[in-house]
Amino acid sequence: MASQERHTIERANARIAALLANTRRALSGEREFGVAQVNDLCEPIQEMAPLMARAVELRATDPEISRELDLYRSQLAELQTALEQVRVMLLAHRDQIDAGRTQLDAMSHWAAALRQTQ
Repeated sequence: MASQERHTIERANARIAALLANTRRALSGEREFGVAQVNDLCEPIQEMAPLMARAVELRATDPEISRELDLYRSQLAELQTALEQVRVMLLAHRDQIDAGRTQLDAMSHWAAALRQTQ
């Protein structure tokens, strides 16, 4: 059983590493970041939840698993930081869209007023 659990943790770590790299690419403007990416991030975290609930037990029964669990935790910390940066980036993008919408509305009103004077 410990081998299967270790395999699950290793698989989750590999998946999170790839998703973390994609998140960083989104921060640098090389990729999109949206609902699909959030859903992708949820999968390995949900898969790991029952194992993390048993982390103390797993560490006691299989000391080699500690390294993988530590890696998982450190990647989650990195992911949390990256996701906060994505949140700030998306908020800034939303503000830009709102500003553009305000300018468009103002131009529409100006154009309507100009048409009325002609």
